[in-house]
Amino acid sequence: MPLNIRVERGVTVLSNFGRLMNDPRHFDAAGEVADRMDLGEREFAMEMSGVHETGASFLGLLMTITRDVRRRGGEVVIARPSPAIRGLVLDMRLDDFWDVFDTLDEAVAFYRRHDDPEVE
Repeated sequence: MPLNIRVERGVTVLSNFGRLMNDPRHFDAAGEVADRMDLGEREFAMEMSGVHETGASFLGLLMTITRDVRRRGGEVVIARPSPAIRGLVLDMRLDDFWDVFDTLDEAVAFYRRHDDPEVE
């Protein structure tokens, strides 16, 4: 599985995008995310700290994952963007398409912003 997937505090974290594009199995990434959605997961954070190169294929993969998740009632944010990812989001004016957070903690807090603080 070229895409690393883990759950942290209820948020499904997708990572290893930096190496993913050099793996011919990167086409399987959207299917791996769909499998997680079949398990009921709806809150995703794409962790992008290790991404140094972007391009049309990379952007297409991110858009496909995001579109599929949203179509099924989920949400996707970007966490820990590398300078290349931050530049891509700003240059392509995608800051309305994805919420971008400097840390994974901030991304988790985004998803928990409406939780009742009395319920733990």
